[in-house]
Amino acid sequence: MASILISTGGWIGAAELLLAYALVSKGRIVGDSLRYQALNLTGSVLLVANCAYTGAWPSVIANSFYVIVGISILITVKRAYIAQLAHNRRALLGTRLHRGSAASAATAPSAAAAEG
Repeated sequence: MASILISTGGWIGAAELLLAYALVSKGRIVGDSLRYQALNLTGSVLLVANCAYTGAWPSVIANSFYVIVGISILITVKRAYIAQLAHNRRALLGTRLHRGSAASAATAPSAAAAEG
């Protein structure tokens, strides 16, 4: 039973790598996208398990490099995403503060004029 699962996992992993390659080649996704990296990473992990089980050690090593690269790219993409979120929040907060100070500045002279 385990050999059937590992064999099926290997075929799924190979299909994921081919799908990722086809999508990037056709321009449907970009190489640094989360979808592309997830397909490469999961496909490579499945192939590492399959190749290790069958004793195909050169393929284990090659796919292990895919896993390492995939993890490092995912970390880079995550950092960029977090930085973009922080930038957007700062910009939104700055807009809100600017509106608030502009509104209070607009009402301040009229209040002084009403007193005078």
